[in-house]
Amino acid sequence: MKQIYENYSIFGFESEIFLLSLLFFVIMVDRNRKIVEYIAAKWISKVTNNSEFADKNNIGEKTVRSIRDDKSYRTSFETIENICVAQNMNLSDFFKEAEEMFPEIKIKK
Repeated sequence: MKQIYENYSIFGFESEIFLLSLLFFVIMVDRNRKIVEYIAAKWISKVTNNSEFADKNNIGEKTVRSIRDDKSYRTSFETIENICVAQNMNLSDFFKEAEEMFPEIKIKK
């Protein structure tokens, strides 16, 4: 394995363990980000008034804007729970639908 990596240096590191660790984190799915994308696709993309959606779902208007516009935004469980309550949706159904939209977020047993 050393032969494969001996000509590569990242941030001054030439260790194959470091390179493999870095590769693992690049491949790893950001489940939280995919959940935000699911919320955006299911509800936020259809919203014409951020404040109205925020009020109806007991979340902040800034949260709605972040879900819509901030590509690095990560949501809280409280936000998910509040949206589920307002949308009359079980948490299990929420996560099931999110997994259907983004199969890569499913945790493999």
